[in-house]
Amino acid sequence: MWRVMNQYMDTWNGPADFLEEPVSPITGTKFENAKSTKMVHIAEFTADLIKNGKLKLDPSRNDRLKVTWHDSCNTARGMGILDEPRYVLRNVCNHFYEMPEDTIREKTFCCGSGSGLNASENMELRMRGGFPRANAVKYVRDNYGVNMLANMCAIDRAALPTLMQYWVPEVDVCGLHELVGNALVMKGEKERTQDLRLEPLHGKEAAE
Repeated sequence: MWRVMNQYMDTWNGPADFLEEPVSPITGTKFENAKSTKMVHIAEFTADLIKNGKLKLDPSRNDRLKVTWHDSCNTARGMGILDEPRYVLRNVCNHFYEMPEDTIREKTFCCGSGSGLNASENMELRMRGGFPRANAVKYVRDNYGVNMLANMCAIDRAALPTLMQYWVPEVDVCGLHELVGNALVMKGEKERTQDLRLEPLHGKEAAE
């Protein structure tokens, strides 16, 4: 949907002149890249909040996870959102590992299940199509002990768990902002012992 709104809709309908150019009400940042569409991606917005010190984060809350990042086709190759999610990850996780450079960023591999292929009757096609991505994940699992594949695409969130279960069963899948939520320290919060999946935080296992 992000690519539809930022690329196709802008081409079909022209600039959204009836909307104001986005300015963060929290940091005052003017998002110049949204001058035409007037839309800011949540990863851009979150990265800006972190850069301006507006979020209190405790990355140790994600220490049970060794994370790698999947560049979703539409947001990465299609729209060039490459650095913002990595900036967020490096601020909310202490253990982040990139897959081989010829499998990420502009050279990213497809999840194998986009374009309406995310259905059970297409399972063999999905597993074959997603194998290159799974193989790159296997590399970081074998070399760095990666156990979490993060991404920011709804289709990927639905497709990648099945792909991982088949090819790299030791690796789970999450969204970028699940990790942000785990690390986020709220004013006046009670001591947290669990992450958003109700799993014990690192060092809090005995409390369970």
